[in-house]
Amino acid sequence: MADGEMRVMWCEKPNQVEVRRVPIYEPGENEVLIRVAYAAVCPWDVRAYTGLSSSVAFPRVLGHEVSGTVASVGSKVKNFTVGQPVCPDMIVKCGTCKACRSGRSNRCRRLTFMQFRGGYADYVCVPEQNVFPLKESTTLKAAAFMEPLACVTRGQTLLELFPGSIELVAGAGPIGLMHMQVAKAFGAQVLISDPIPERLEMAKELGADWVINPEKEDLGKRIQQISPGWGLDAAVVTVGSARLIEQTVPMLAPGGKLNIFAGVYPKDEIRLDPNLIHYGEFSITGSADSTHLDMFHALTFIESGQVRTEPLISHLLPLESLGEGIELVKNHTGLKVMIQVNGG
Repeated sequence: MADGEMRVMWCEKPNQVEVRRVPIYEPGENEVLIRVAYAAVCPWDVRAYTGLSSSVAFPRVLGHEVSGTVASVGSKVKNFTVGQPVCPDMIVKCGTCKACRSGRSNRCRRLTFMQFRGGYADYVCVPEQNVFPLKESTTLKAAAFMEPLACVTRGQTLLELFPGSIELVAGAGPIGLMHMQVAKAFGAQVLISDPIPERLEMAKELGADWVINPEKEDLGKRIQQISPGWGLDAAVVTVGSARLIEQTVPMLAPGGKLNIFAGVYPKDEIRLDPNLIHYGEFSITGSADSTHLDMFHALTFIESGQVRTEPLISHLLPLESLGEGIELVKNHTGLKVMIQVNGG
């Protein structure tokens, strides 16, 4: 790689990615240039890459789960120094729309996506306000989970858990395993469900109170045994399945809450008995993306050790193998696929 140049994984169109070399970004006066250490593969990246998300414009450089070190700063940046370990929020919120003003910046009406400056590259350049400092003791591998963990933290906060709550986490992929750990940090007891035995083993290692393979055991009966006879205080569906949402609602206890965490693609409909919701006083909510406060809480979970993220990494691939990594996630192989860009 020549001086002044950087690698980017360029997606000219869906299902096509190649290495390109472009000039290293010159940070603006309020921007921070970050040398990327690790960039994790998100299921959203897979959906975008394969053309399943109609809102995603091409060409582009994907990647938004990033950690790294400060390479240079703009003239007005006062809070970061070269070499400092950091995590960037790769989505820039406007800060002035009604959503931002009312504490829902995750639903900002004027988002700026890093279409040509994604994380699958040697460097990213973001506004200072979007950069989060890391403790020296925090590994860059663990910190690369800040963004997805922030989304998880937001979803769990909406469930308003209390110590002793019983929560079902449907799906033991990387997202489900983080949901389980956050729920435990809030004092809940967690039953995690997944048909893949290796994922259930990881759930047990990370502290799940109970695990279940729903293809081999009756989930409803197990919940009745655990409760006993009461039902779930909370549940989160971490996989995009309308049928799973329908099956989970009747398992809630009076006053139970359900979080629909994952988008459902292709789009589908759910059919629910409204009397179940009415008489059960159920609350059904969704959650999407995160705010800076959620990011702060996510980093706190990582840096305190309450949520362990590094054990979720099943594959570590070089930048040029991004296409392979996307295929692994697409095929539900392993757990978290991490791209080692410039990480040690």
